[in-house]
Amino acid sequence: MNTNKKKAIPLFTIGGFALILFVIVALAVNSEPRWVAKFDLSWISRIQTNISASKTSLIETLTMIGSAETAIVLTVIIVIVLFILRKFVVGLWFGGTVLVCAVLLNTILKDIFQRPRPNFNRLIAETGYSFPSGHATGSTIFYGLAAMFLIFTVKQMWVKIVIGVAGLSWIIFIMCSRVYLGVHYPTDVLAGFLFGIASIFISLGVYFLVREPLHNLLMKWRIKDRSVIK
Repeated sequence: MNTNKKKAIPLFTIGGFALILFVIVALAVNSEPRWVAKFDLSWISRIQTNISASKTSLIETLTMIGSAETAIVLTVIIVIVLFILRKFVVGLWFGGTVLVCAVLLNTILKDIFQRPRPNFNRLIAETGYSFPSGHATGSTIFYGLAAMFLIFTVKQMWVKIVIGVAGLSWIIFIMCSRVYLGVHYPTDVLAGFLFGIASIFISLGVYFLVREPLHNLLMKWRIKDRSVIK
């Protein structure tokens, strides 16, 4: 077994486990057992507290950073920079993962489940279906991928830990902000997080398997790719 396959197997395992958890949550939400309502109401009561106009305005502004629109804009910028640096394989992988998983697949899942948004304690106006949360999915995939990319790049362990903690903290904030604003149930953001984690690790597994063949293909086409090949 070559090195790339050895790296891919644990990534596929983690991603597969997260995907199974997502399916469990999705099936539970679709069948609406009593525990789902209890779970949602319990976490809403914990998160949606100390409501004020200034707090709501700040959270609404910050949560826009986790929107699909922001993820698309930032992804395009990152891909352009990577292409300028002639890191075509990394750029294609990063851009493809965000656009396919965070935007296309999330939209398809929303249309499949068609879960209405909460109709109580809503602090801002929002349209569209609720499950899974696009903000939770998009922020998990975009910022999670960015964090993983940096973690693989830096060498110091303490820097890796700081990056991981910072990335996870920001994703959790985005998840909680959507519940606070009353536009998502906790199970919406939990499902978005699980689907995002599954997308990240499965995508990384695929990347380790295809990066060298894709790199070699680009070289055959006389496109010099400077993506790191180890």
